[in-house]
Amino acid sequence: MADDEFPSDLLDAQRAYWEADARVREVTGGLPPGPEVAAGTAAITDGQRSELARAREARLLALEALNRHPWWATADDRHAAWTRLQKAARASEDAGARRE
Repeated sequence: MADDEFPSDLLDAQRAYWEADARVREVTGGLPPGPEVAAGTAAITDGQRSELARAREARLLALEALNRHPWWATADDRHAAWTRLQKAARASEDAGARRE
């Protein structure tokens, strides 16, 4: 398989992981600062804890789907392939954004 030839569902899995990771960052960005929580001047609500748990679970599932894709069995150098996949997924993501 060519270095930059990836199955579309693997590219989709990479983008799904990025989206799930962005959601975790969004949720954590809305939490009170850690030092304030530690000092007792701010608190994380049960709703925030639940939302963060859901976002982290979705990110974990997306990562598992990405890592368990059967294409990885064909890669001689998984690290190099991972790097190429990320570049290819970004390029296809950027191309899609330009079409919109």
